[in-house]
Amino acid sequence: MRQLLVILLFSSSLTNLAQNSKKESAAITVRGVIGIPKGISSTQFRKSFAGLYEANLSLNFRLPQNFFIGAGYQSSFFKNNDAIKYKYYNASVPYNTQLVGNSGFVKIGYDYFFSKGFLSCSINTGYSFFQYKNVNQDSSLANQPFVGTAFTAPFIQPEIAINFLADRSMSFSFILSYTTLFYHFDAKAPRFNQFEEINKESNSYVMGWINIGFGFNVLINRK
Repeated sequence: MRQLLVILLFSSSLTNLAQNSKKESAAITVRGVIGIPKGISSTQFRKSFAGLYEANLSLNFRLPQNFFIGAGYQSSFFKNNDAIKYKYYNASVPYNTQLVGNSGFVKIGYDYFFSKGFLSCSINTGYSFFQYKNVNQDSSLANQPFVGTAFTAPFIQPEIAINFLADRSMSFSFILSYTTLFYHFDAKAPRFNQFEEINKESNSYVMGWINIGFGFNVLINRK
């Protein structure tokens, strides 16, 4: 339901913007983004991992009325929170468990121009391959039955970017996006289910995170 509401709001915004823009965007654009993701939805996931970076790159083609469509690749990287440590008698050993994601996506959006730049509203949707790395092989009953350390899932990612033109062929951006990964976090996969501060938390919703960062656009064949 939440995803449907987001899509409807984006569709309405794109329609309203399309009626007001007069300038024409570049025929081809290369768009890049890098930011720091922060878990929001599943509390178990948010307690387990902190985002280090998320970056994507896409090649896009202009459609009528400044809409555009393209395809791209995204890399996501999370590391376990520092509070997660293996306790052994009076000592504790820090974990170094990572969650690494590689994704392919289709991008569709709209550019609305103002005096010194343009506003981009878009939706990225595709499929992700994630894997937990450097997993501590904990054999406690809380982590059984054991599950795999890799998974795949579709995702959807609304994105808003404010772009400032540097010259006719380049612009730089401030980016805000929200990723919904259609997969329920399983604390057994990274072997975290033995931590009471994690398994007691809510995990009723799929994984999701907000990303705030910077970007660039290479504008090819811009009139």
